[in-house]
Amino acid sequence: MTPLDDLLCQEALDIHFQPIISLKQKTVVGLEALARPRTMNVGEMFKQAALAGHLLEVDRLCRRKAMEAYRALAKPRPLLFLNFETSIIDDGIVGSGAILSLTQSAGLNPSDIVIEINESKVADIAALKRFVEHHRSLGFLIALDDLGAGHSNLPRIIQLRPHIIKLDRELIDGIDGDFLKQETMRSLVGLCKSIGSLVLAEGVETLAEVDTCTTLGAEFFQGYYFSRPQAPLTLDFAAIQPSMLAAANRLRSAAVRAMRARRLESNRIQYLLEKGRKLLLQSEPERFDTALANLVRRDLSLEASYLLDQNGIQVGNTQLGQEVSVSRSHLFAPTSHGADHASKEYFFSLLDGGLERYITEPYISIATGNLCRTVSVVLCHPIVGKCVLCIDLKARSAACRAVAGGASNCFVNSRRLIGGNK
Repeated sequence: MTPLDDLLCQEALDIHFQPIISLKQKTVVGLEALARPRTMNVGEMFKQAALAGHLLEVDRLCRRKAMEAYRALAKPRPLLFLNFETSIIDDGIVGSGAILSLTQSAGLNPSDIVIEINESKVADIAALKRFVEHHRSLGFLIALDDLGAGHSNLPRIIQLRPHIIKLDRELIDGIDGDFLKQETMRSLVGLCKSIGSLVLAEGVETLAEVDTCTTLGAEFFQGYYFSRPQAPLTLDFAAIQPSMLAAANRLRSAAVRAMRARRLESNRIQYLLEKGRKLLLQSEPERFDTALANLVRRDLSLEASYLLDQNGIQVGNTQLGQEVSVSRSHLFAPTSHGADHASKEYFFSLLDGGLERYITEPYISIATGNLCRTVSVVLCHPIVGKCVLCIDLKARSAACRAVAGGASNCFVNSRRLIGGNK
C-alpha cells in the first residue's frame, strides 16, 4: 500500500484554518480551510494523487474533512473558504452535485461557503462557467484564487465575475516598495470594482504591505501579519483583535489625510487656474505667451501651459515650466500656434460638455514624453472671445499625486494614455 493509499484509507489528514479579515467591519469574515496531511506535505499529496489518478478522491476527502471541522466550530461562524481542485472540471465532473451533497451531509448551507477556484488550471472554459453559474445559483459564493500570479487570464475573470478575487502573494510581497506592483494592483482593483467583485489581499506579512493594500483598495486581508493557519481547537479570534483594530484605525487616519490632501491640492489647482485666467484676461493677445511663461516658470510642479481658442486651436506656443526635460525622440515635441486640440477631452468636455474645469488621469505627454496630468478652465477674453487655458502638472508633483486619489467637486476624472499637450 502506497502512502497515498494509506492516507485515503485512514483519512490521515487534518484541517487548519487561516482567518480572513475585514478592516472596515473590524471582524473575521472568513476562514480558509487548509489540508495538513500527516505523512507528507500537501504539495506531495496532490502530486501523488494526480499521478495515481486519485485527484478527485483526495479533493473530496479534503472538502469533507474541512466541512466537518468547520461545523464543529462554535457559532456564529465566519464564512468557510473552501478550495476546489479546479483541474478536475476538465474530467467532466460538472453537474455531479458532489459539493452540494457534501454541504448538506455536513449540516451546512451553501450560504456558509465560499468556493475558491483557480481558473488557470482549467482548459474547458465553458465547463468552468457552467460550474460557477450552477453553484452561484445554489447560493455558494465564488472566489477566484491567485490573481496576479503571472498566469491569470483576464478575459476569463470578466466572464466568471466571481464574488471575491484573491490577489496572490506574488503580487503582494514587497508591494509597499514596488511602484509597478502598486500600479498593477490599482488596475486590478479597478477591474474588480467594475465587475462587482470584492478584493482580498492574500499573504500579507508586514504592516507596510497591509497599509499599502488598504490604500490601494483591498477589502479583505489574509496572511501571517494577522494570523498563521491554526488547528480548529486553537483558533483565537481575540488574539487577532489588536493588530486588526490598529490596522483599521490606520486605514481611517490615512483616508482622512488623503481627503485633506486632495482638498488642499484641489484648492491649489483652482488657484493656479484662476491666476492663469487673470493673467490672460489682463494681457493683449500678443502678450499671451509671456503671461503663460510667467505662470509656469514660477512653480516647479508645473510642466507646461498653453491656450486654445473656442475651436480647440492653439493660440500661441507651448510654454514649458522650469527644469522640464523633453524627450529626444521625434515622437515628442511641444505644440505651437495653430495646433488642433479639438478632440482632446480636456477641451471638448468644457466646450461641448458645459463644464468649467477639468482634470485628466495621468498620461504620457506628447509635448515632453513625461508623465503628467492636464487641468483646464474656460475663460472669456474681451478681444479673442471664449478660450480654454490648459496647464500640465508634473505627475510626480504633490498636486498630481494628491488629486490622483479622487476628483474634487470641481473636477471630473478622465483616463488617457496619450492626451494633454500634443
